[in-house]
Order: sequence, then structure tokens, then C-alpha cells
Amino acid sequence: MLKSCLFFLFWIVASVVTISAQELPPRESTMPEEYDPSEFPLWMQDLRRFEVVTVGTFPVTYLFVSLIYDFSIYAANNFKTQYSIGSQRDSRDIGIIVGSAGAASFILATVDLFINLNKRAPQDPVEDD
Repeated sequence: MLKSCLFFLFWIVASVVTISAQELPPRESTMPEEYDPSEFPLWMQDLRRFEVVTVGTFPVTYLFVSLIYDFSIYAANNFKTQYSIGSQRDSRDIGIIVGSAGAASFILATVDLFINLNKRAPQDPVEDD
């Protein structure tokens, strides 16, 4: 009997604490406001796009550079099975692959930047005399 009374008392205290600990919903919206297009300068938007393209293309360029590098080693050694694709990699080879993939990603991002700058530049009308 004492155990059931203690359990009932504990249940009531836990219920009251749980109910009193809950907050009322806020009256104003807590959603963040969207950015205004003029909030960030154009060069900062271009820099962010450059960064996203560089980092985003790295996995794809790493895959292609890795395959090209391995196949070139395989072909340079007259297609011997001991030099098959992916079998002869040391830290120097991985450094070459990662560096080349990073450079390729950087080049792709630079090309993307120049394309966007060219699209945004005002077009001069060509006058025929």
C-alpha cells in the first residue's frame, strides 16, 4: 500500500513538473528572414560560387584524374598485370592525384567564374557602318 501511494505521489509530481516546464509558443515568428539580394556585395557572391564549384567538382575530378593516372602508368608499362589499375599506389602517387584533381577543380571553377562574369557584363551593341 505504501509503495502504491509513493508511486501515485511520484506520478502526480512528475506530471506537474512536466506540464509546468512546457513553454508557450512564441507570438512572433522565429523563422529567419531571407537574405536581401543587396545584402552581400557581388564580388562576395562570386567568391562563394567559386568556392562551391571548386569543392563540389573535386570528387568528380579526383575520380577522373585517378583513372587517367592509373591507366597511363598501366599503358606506359606495356599493359603488364603488375601495373594494373590501382595496384601501384604510394604516397607520391596519391599526392600527384590529389594535386592534379585540385588543380582541375580550380580550373573548372575559374572557367565558371569567367563565364558568369561574361554573362553579366553589359553587351556593347555592334554598329555597322
